[in-house]
Amino acid sequence: MYRHTSEPDVDVGQNTEAGQTGATPPARTVAGAVATSTLEELAPALPNEMADLRRKLTRWLAELPLDPASTHDITLATYEALANVAAHAYPDGHGWARLQASRAGDAVTVTVTDTGCGIPQTRPRRASAHTSGGRGLVLIEKVTDQTDIDTSEAGTTVRMTWRPAALRDRNPG
Repeated sequence: MYRHTSEPDVDVGQNTEAGQTGATPPARTVAGAVATSTLEELAPALPNEMADLRRKLTRWLAELPLDPASTHDITLATYEALANVAAHAYPDGHGWARLQASRAGDAVTVTVTDTGCGIPQTRPRRASAHTSGGRGLVLIEKVTDQTDIDTSEAGTTVRMTWRPAALRDRNPG
């Protein structure tokens, strides 16, 4: 599902048909002198579906004036968050992942949400050779400008924000 908003928190339409992923390309508007663009997708939390969400994000990012390093970091961190949903959020194997991405001014924010079992409080803060996994969230924190993780038994939201130099240095006027 794609949702385009010209202003924050103003819904101008969305496709909510169950089980249907995005069929409409992301849209861009100019609010004042700042381009605003959003992407929203919902998909089953399966590895091949997460890879498809990564490809959709990559196409969306290609529409932004980003440098290759920023595009790589955004794609890498987002895929780590999506892979965590597929691998850990739904032990019974049935659930959904929501990917939301937006560009406002000099910032790109990507949010990955699930309604799974949450992240255990005892997760290691640093990966080591003695841990199984545990590197995804550490990697995400290293390649973002800001990472916020909200988790409980009702699900997890990983919000990642970047302020790429290509967006800061761009002078639209």
